[in-house]
Amino acid sequence: MNNSKNCSNPSKAFVRTGIVLPQYLGIKVFVFLVVSSLLYSCGPSAEKMAERESYAAANRAVADSVSAYSKGIATDTINGVTHNFIRKADLKFKVQDVLNSSKKIEDIVTGYGGYISSSELTSNKNHTQSTQINKDSILEQTFYTTVNYITLRVPNQKLDTVLRQISDLALFIDFRNLHSDDVKMKLFANKLAENRYKNYNTKLQQKAEKVTTKQAQVLSTVENVLEKQTMADDKRIESYDLADQVNYSTIKLETYQAQTVMKQLLPIQEQVQPYQPSFFSKLGDSFLNGFQVLKNFVLFLVNIWGLLIILAAVGFSIKWLIVYINRKVNTVS
Repeated sequence: MNNSKNCSNPSKAFVRTGIVLPQYLGIKVFVFLVVSSLLYSCGPSAEKMAERESYAAANRAVADSVSAYSKGIATDTINGVTHNFIRKADLKFKVQDVLNSSKKIEDIVTGYGGYISSSELTSNKNHTQSTQINKDSILEQTFYTTVNYITLRVPNQKLDTVLRQISDLALFIDFRNLHSDDVKMKLFANKLAENRYKNYNTKLQQKAEKVTTKQAQVLSTVENVLEKQTMADDKRIESYDLADQVNYSTIKLETYQAQTVMKQLLPIQEQVQPYQPSFFSKLGDSFLNGFQVLKNFVLFLVNIWGLLIILAAVGFSIKWLIVYINRKVNTVS
């Protein structure tokens, strides 16, 4: 009875090998598989996940290095208020010897944990004077001035000590300028901006994962993510640079010395005389030149023979006319 009853109602269930299954189970399984595959395809791939993890790890490494550096930033306390000063000094002075003074300055700076950022030593030649002191020697005097432009980086706490020791090397100080710029608020503003960009970037990344319909919308979202990440990185780099300037003060020096004369004894170089032909050689050349002139004169006369005939005829006619006139005058008299 039970079997006949179950068979009489096929819309409820069917019996095969003793197992009872609900109707439309195959359709439900098919729909479940399709939905699962769509969800899997919409989610990030393994390559994208690995790329994101690598990028996040690199960002964490940079952030950790910046944070570690920022924690050790030099801090000054004035009336109970902390400040982060960027300190710079400009100094120009005269020394006895520029080269020796430069070596001493380098020793002072390295001794306090600083370093030389740049050093440009030049000798400017003012003028040169040469004087003959004997028959075969000449004294050359070169007047020049030596100058050295040095840029130093020293720990913030050692700036005053380094400046005092460097000033002791001066014979005459042209100027000594010291500047302090508090960048505490700038560092704080950069940190706030960096956090804002990071939060906004996180939201854009979440939006980019959900956008799958329009390629243009996906590209626009990705570009926004890149732009905000770049802005956050710029603020981070700027803060790192400011922290470096706070921890290491910059000193720009210009050292010079009195005009120096370098004397050098030089031999007088023998002058090379140009070649001169002998008298007989000149005499032979003159004879040949005279003969050549004579030939040219004869050729000239031959070339103007027609003109010579005309001139002779004109001269004879004038002479005859004068004689004729004289005869007439004599006859009349």
